[in-house]
Amino acid sequence: MKKCIWCRQDENKTTFNKTAHIVPQALGGEQICENVCDKCNEFFGSHFQKFPSVETIIKEAFNISRIRFLIHFGEIGKNKILTKPTSHFFDIDIKKRKFELKLAYKLQKGYQEKLCRLLKKGIYKMFLEETERRNNNALDNQYDFIREFARYDLGDYPVFYYERTSAVILTPVELVKRPQFIIGGVGLKYLVNEPCFMEFEFLGHVFSIATTRYWAIAFDNYLAKSEKAKSGFFRGFIPLNRFNDFDFALKILDN
Repeated sequence: MKKCIWCRQDENKTTFNKTAHIVPQALGGEQICENVCDKCNEFFGSHFQKFPSVETIIKEAFNISRIRFLIHFGEIGKNKILTKPTSHFFDIDIKKRKFELKLAYKLQKGYQEKLCRLLKKGIYKMFLEETERRNNNALDNQYDFIREFARYDLGDYPVFYYERTSAVILTPVELVKRPQFIIGGVGLKYLVNEPCFMEFEFLGHVFSIATTRYWAIAFDNYLAKSEKAKSGFFRGFIPLNRFNDFDFALKILDN
């Protein structure tokens, strides 16, 4: 019997008719999480109080990164993956390599902080659904804080963003066409996998998130290990607080 990883209701109390994509389908995501009910699936795709949905902000922000790679791989144009990139929130100029948050959103008081919170909720949302797909253990109590934050907007938890030192990003074209997570401990030596933190690479970006609500007590040990593994590859990390803290346009590629 299916049981939703978000609201914990099973098939006797809710429905599971719709497909829940872990990475938004509009972003090229193909992997699905079977244990997300229709109501929770709809929640992540719904706008709220004039703000975009969690899915929308994930799709829009990471689509800018995806466009940068698709340009490099020659996959934008007639009969390609993308014919003409468009965005509600971003100004896009392919020829000038311009990818910026539109002025109306950039200057609106408090908006960048609110967009960042949606981005963080979306990253945790994708992580928990990917955890369920891989390990079938997302209902464990240790992940209650993610349910509280991503689904019910309670509390606040960190997303750390690592800044690269080099424009060389070895992201295969298939992971651009069909984005997936590369998780710490698998493949990339600079990604570490600690009990209280999870690092992963997604569309050229490296993030770290907490895997327990008590992450702060283990932070110093984690940071020392992570910085050692990333020496020579990354400048350091930024705690995401404003939307523009995240280099969605992969400006490092302009160097």
